[in-house]
Amino acid sequence: MRVWRGMLLSPCAVLLTLAGCSKAPEATVPTVPAAVDSSSSVPDTSLPSTGAAASEPPAESGLAIKRGIFTSAAGRSTFRPCGEQVDLLIVDQTDGVLPRTFAGEKDDNGAEKPLKLYIEAYGERATDQPAPEGFAGTLLLEEALYAAPDGQTRGCDSPRQDYIVAARGNEPFWAVEVTEAALLWRQPDEPKEISIAAPQTQDTEGAVSYIAANNDHKIELSVEAQACRDDMSGEYFAYAAKATLDGKRFMGCARVGE
Repeated sequence: MRVWRGMLLSPCAVLLTLAGCSKAPEATVPTVPAAVDSSSSVPDTSLPSTGAAASEPPAESGLAIKRGIFTSAAGRSTFRPCGEQVDLLIVDQTDGVLPRTFAGEKDDNGAEKPLKLYIEAYGERATDQPAPEGFAGTLLLEEALYAAPDGQTRGCDSPRQDYIVAARGNEPFWAVEVTEAALLWRQPDEPKEISIAAPQTQDTEGAVSYIAANNDHKIELSVEAQACRDDMSGEYFAYAAKATLDGKRFMGCARVGE
């Protein structure tokens, strides 16, 4: 159980078992209504439909991480959720962090290119106002967690991850994943892969640390609420990471899971 939402906005601990002042509770998986088999002979005892539900978006938790394609051009930003074919108009509550971070690319005429990113973010669909003309609704973008130019990563085609947090860095290359069960370390050098069960968690203001050790190795990972760019790929992360393997220090960026 863990909470990451709001970590950039307050120094609260981000694990549900440790957080006392987090902005919001744990991100949860959306509850999807069971499908109805039209061939079944069981009578439908639900209330009659008013017709409004047919135009509403799929039910989802407002606290779940939103995944999709972010587009920004001519001062207007939109979001197309993964698996959907409609666009939502974005009301940006992040002070424009994504356009600012990825600004600068020009076309052949010297004009700034439209921005198209795969993103993971916290946000909610506005339900108290009609959809803007030409859009399926409005998304209140509250916190950008991860972003990469569309096509640079698998984006919406990548499966949802079961890690709590994943961190990585360059020169030297390293990567670590923390799950409920284990802490997994990978690097090109020896030892190439280490898996240590039952990592321990510690929290400080604005940061969370994970520690795991066995008879051969000790790994520590600290994740803090600080914007981070991968210096090779240019990917944006909402969290910075510091790692230690058997006393050797590593620096990088971190990405939270569902």
